[in-house]
Amino acid sequence: MLKTIAGTHVAVWASIGGIAILASCKKPQTEVGIDYAQDDLLTLYQTDTIEIEFATVREDSLETNNLSTAVLGNMEHPQFGMHQAGFVSQLRLIEPDFEFGESPTIDSIYLSLRYTGASYGLLSPQYIQVFELADTLNADTGYYSNQSFPHLEASLVDPAHQPILLNPGQSLYLGDDTLAPQGRIYLTNDFGQRLLDAGDEVYDSNQSWNEYFAGIKVIPNPSMGGTGAVGIDISSGLSKVTLHFHNTTDTTVFEFNISTLCVRNNLFSHNWYPPFQALDEAMTESVPGDEIAGVFSGAGLKTRLRFPGLAAWEEKRDDDRAVHKAELFLPVAPANNDARYPIPNDLFILTENEEGEAISTPDQQSIGLNINGNYDPVEEAYRFNISQTFQRMLNGELASDDLYVVASRGGISLAGVRLNGPNASDASSDTTDINRRARIVVTWSE
Repeated sequence: MLKTIAGTHVAVWASIGGIAILASCKKPQTEVGIDYAQDDLLTLYQTDTIEIEFATVREDSLETNNLSTAVLGNMEHPQFGMHQAGFVSQLRLIEPDFEFGESPTIDSIYLSLRYTGASYGLLSPQYIQVFELADTLNADTGYYSNQSFPHLEASLVDPAHQPILLNPGQSLYLGDDTLAPQGRIYLTNDFGQRLLDAGDEVYDSNQSWNEYFAGIKVIPNPSMGGTGAVGIDISSGLSKVTLHFHNTTDTTVFEFNISTLCVRNNLFSHNWYPPFQALDEAMTESVPGDEIAGVFSGAGLKTRLRFPGLAAWEEKRDDDRAVHKAELFLPVAPANNDARYPIPNDLFILTENEEGEAISTPDQQSIGLNINGNYDPVEEAYRFNISQTFQRMLNGELASDDLYVVASRGGISLAGVRLNGPNASDASSDTTDINRRARIVVTWSE
């Protein structure tokens, strides 16, 4: 659709939300648009028919080390698939140079995980596994969401206390005490006794402790059933291993916590449902998204946008053409907005540098420019102002013309949304006035 819009320069500024006129791609200069603002009349053109090509792309991995929160659980999303989340972390001595006394004997040991309040999917009891890492974690190393962390074969979990319900809304009751909501995973007394028998020199410092005990790997066991995932605090020190013991003279407690001083990393894995199922195969990087495309956090999915007809569109414009605004609309069909599985409040758009690495778009880097990216419940779509990015595409100034729509909180959540593509089949049967097809609306003058 091509529209012509006329009015005074005051009306023009109102119609484009105060966005500054961008330089012409063929004659880029900082003063383009000043003369327009002095004219009594300005004719604007608008189109939403520029061709867009969508594809859903698998995220190979994200760097997820040393984030403030993790996700734990085995979650089913009916529109995307099965998703597993866990983490690895060092444990830190709360009190270095501690002595356990004469003949220390274990009473109990457990891992308590403080919830952040976030939850994903329907929560039901599930089996959580805890293993001892085989190799020491390095503070100078970048770790990734799909990385393999070898662990010792023996499970540290006491099977008598499994499965457990991970539920941020449920307080923990122990006798007459009510504790803040937390996941509590009981570990074996054999493991606790081993820690007591390790020798005082192990507890001289955190360095000697981490040389003795590399850390823990906490993951769900999807083969045992149960669903739901929750956010876990892995930075404040409130998640910890508590060891209750007695010696010949006393009964006491010793703790190891998980804090910002611990090296830690979040882990995610996915098994996709149609139309994304082909992405389970390592050789398949993307699937067509012209009808339905997907975005999923937890290093899951992103949507790639290309504009194959952009050069042809630009050839038809005058040399003094100036783009005023380019706004991208990514609709969400009502069937894909299920309150039980909330869609992200906002999304982000990235591009790539010469090395193929994800970087911010020019709009994202601009000071004072509202790029939006939020879900608009009236339009039932995500809206993005990509005016500068679009202009630089026309100028041929970007290392890549590919744009990627990615989830917010990509390394600390399990949430997604299915987006209508430019050829969405349900758009033609929609009886509302809402445009259900993905599109870019470009406003320019010549």
